[in-house]
This record gives sequence, structure tokens and C-alpha cells, in this order.
Amino acid sequence: MPELYNFLMERWALYHNLEYDSGEDKNPRLIFYNDKDEEVKVVPVKKMKADEISSFLDSLGFYKRSQKGEEVPEEFKHFPLKAPRDEL
Repeated sequence: MPELYNFLMERWALYHNLEYDSGEDKNPRLIFYNDKDEEVKVVPVKKMKADEISSFLDSLGFYKRSQKGEEVPEEFKHFPLKAPRDEL
């Protein structure tokens, strides 16, 4: 899964409020939770290209830093999505 590896190594750290679990899962996926930590959406990413994963996260309103280590603006610190999380 070279595209997923590329995303994890090059882009993951640019996004705010994402967590990575390095489990041995052969079917990697993005899992979205509501404010009660209940799973609300699962998106398989095994066949997605790095650009597709980035575009998907951007479309949901996740804040993307321009470079690693950049400070996240206050309005993006606690709520990464444009829509309420439970509406995914």
C-alpha cells in the first residue's frame, strides 16, 4: 500500500485532530466519531491514493497546516469538521 504509506509519512502530520493506530489491520480505514466517541462513519482507504485521502479530509473541513509544526488557529482546535460530527 505505497499510497497509504506516502500519505502517512508525508501528509498525516499536517492535519489537525487525526489519530493513527498502527495496528496490523489489512483493511486500513478512516473512522469518524461524534462528540460522544461513538463511531459514525467508516471509510476504507486501502485503494485510495494519497491525493484522494487529502481531498476527502479537506472536503470535511479538517484543518491542514501548511507545514509540520505550524500552530493551529483557535477556531480549528476543537472542531475539525464543517458540519457537526454526528451528521457525517
